[in-house]
Amino acid sequence: MGDAIPEFDFSDLVSSAGFNNNEDSKECHVVAPEQTASSSGSFIKGRPSVNINANANVSDGSSRQQGPVPSRKKDPHVVHLLKRISLQSTILCIIIPLFSLFKLILAPPKPINPLFIGFFCVYTFLSQVALFAGYHRFFSHQSFQAHVLLQLVYSVFGGSVGLGSVLQFASQHMAHHRHQDTERDPHSFSVYGCLFSLWGHRFFLGNRKSRKAIKECRDTILSTSRMSRGKLSTTAASPDELIQPPNYELLVMQDKYYVKLLILTIVVIPCLVARYCGVPYWTGIYYLGFVKMSIIQQQWLLLGTLAHIRNFPLATQPFSSIRSAINLPLSCLFQFLLFGEAKHNFHHEFPSDFTNGSRWYHWDPAKWTIYLCQSLGLVNHLHVTDPQQSLKCFIQQQQKLLDEEHSKLKWGVSIDRLPSMTSNQFVKLAIEQFAENKRALVVIEGIVHDVTPFIHDHPGGTALVQLSVGKDATHAFNGAVYFHSKAARNLLATMRIAKLSSSERVQNTVWERRMLKDSRDQQRRNNRQITYTQKNHYAAGAA
Repeated sequence: MGDAIPEFDFSDLVSSAGFNNNEDSKECHVVAPEQTASSSGSFIKGRPSVNINANANVSDGSSRQQGPVPSRKKDPHVVHLLKRISLQSTILCIIIPLFSLFKLILAPPKPINPLFIGFFCVYTFLSQVALFAGYHRFFSHQSFQAHVLLQLVYSVFGGSVGLGSVLQFASQHMAHHRHQDTERDPHSFSVYGCLFSLWGHRFFLGNRKSRKAIKECRDTILSTSRMSRGKLSTTAASPDELIQPPNYELLVMQDKYYVKLLILTIVVIPCLVARYCGVPYWTGIYYLGFVKMSIIQQQWLLLGTLAHIRNFPLATQPFSSIRSAINLPLSCLFQFLLFGEAKHNFHHEFPSDFTNGSRWYHWDPAKWTIYLCQSLGLVNHLHVTDPQQSLKCFIQQQQKLLDEEHSKLKWGVSIDRLPSMTSNQFVKLAIEQFAENKRALVVIEGIVHDVTPFIHDHPGGTALVQLSVGKDATHAFNGAVYFHSKAARNLLATMRIAKLSSSERVQNTVWERRMLKDSRDQQRRNNRQITYTQKNHYAAGAA
């Protein structure tokens, strides 16, 4: 096996990125239960003693005997749940949206000047683009490379949505893609249900498996960004060098100062806009901060839930049905409500594509803004799925659906699995069975068929079938009497019982013999007519 290809060692990548934890390499010396007590201490039977401090004080040549380690008390169920609550996500994704909703219901908004409404629409659209194009497609899937200044805009305004820093969001989303529909998926609809998939995963920290998966994805994002790290300084780098994958320094800085950036985007900027538009500060914070954040949050959370309901009415899975991701129906409606992300089956099959649909005309504002940034020189290396690859997946999925429907139908016994019999055995069996049990056995194309269930439903009458018993009706079936349709052939295939093993011909039916005789007579008449015509032609030429 010396020529085998060596496996990829992930430890090299992690160690080069500086994520080795020296504390994890510390050894803990455990004394086995079978080991006898040493001169420096005694052994408690049935319990291994752990040497926690190797430099413990020793008196009179012996150490103190360690007693059994007390068992850890379990927290009450309520306390355990309280420890699992994520305070930041609870405030940003549950308390503030509920407060905004109830305030809109109980205190309808008063008329506001059009200038403030314009700022609200622009600020909301900018935050949506920063989330769906920046947080999602750039930082999570690296579908394109962006200028460092554009990355800064994505990280600032994407953070105003309240779904966490780039590292928090991207690591959770990567874990969702890697472990979809499993316990390691942070918000799997098929595992945890609708409420947890929609809001519960923002309320609780999740189970141990999902938290571990998120941590692994976070380390992957940091290590890969550090391996391809760029510089924030624009003086020492050319413009082409500033268009790069996710910048490591920017990721770390945005994660460290996320709370301050959040306060800047949902408090400070709305207050400045409110002062400029001449409206109260609380109005600016409420609408530009809380309402805007709640709307975009629910867009994203609804996407992660609705787009994974397999039995959603009229939903489709045109590219793959292995996982739960679907394309939502009523494309115009859901594409608008979910900011162009409703083609989720396409996205999960081709996650690195910077678009979210297989057609150019699909509603996708994030895609159009990426095109705009490309024309401005802020974006390059856009990843687009080869149309042949998407077409292959589409055809394979359609073939899978056809095979599933094919397996539900009765097609008859395969010819390879049929028992064999000779022509004489068939004739003898057919005569006996028809005389004793009224079973009609007929040979068509070398296959013995039991057409008894269909004898009274035959469009040509029962006499045609009865006179074919024990005979070869191949020519009659294929046009001598009637050229049967594909539906008739499918029905005939369900009646197979055996196949002929010998090359001896079975006697043809009376209609076949008569039709063959008539066809030979017709052929002789045609030949005579041709000869007569040729003679007349030659005679006319001679004349």
